[in-house]
Amino acid sequence: MSGVWVAPDWRGRGFGTAAMAAVVRDALRRVAPSVSLYVNDTTRARRLYDRCGFRRVGTFATVLL
Repeated sequence: MSGVWVAPDWRGRGFGTAAMAAVVRDALRRVAPSVSLYVNDTTRARRLYDRCGFRRVGTFATVLL
């Protein structure tokens, strides 16, 4: 999955958190022993992922040429 977002008019209502939590629960139950993701340093998104139980374990440097 890539580029997942909530439309601006619907943000701040908990839809993103509920949806992400449901996907994580389903993946853990049906297909994977763990779930990970890569996220750009977007504060709002990081707070959502924190609420869903994710924690930072590393960082990547991006170099554009």
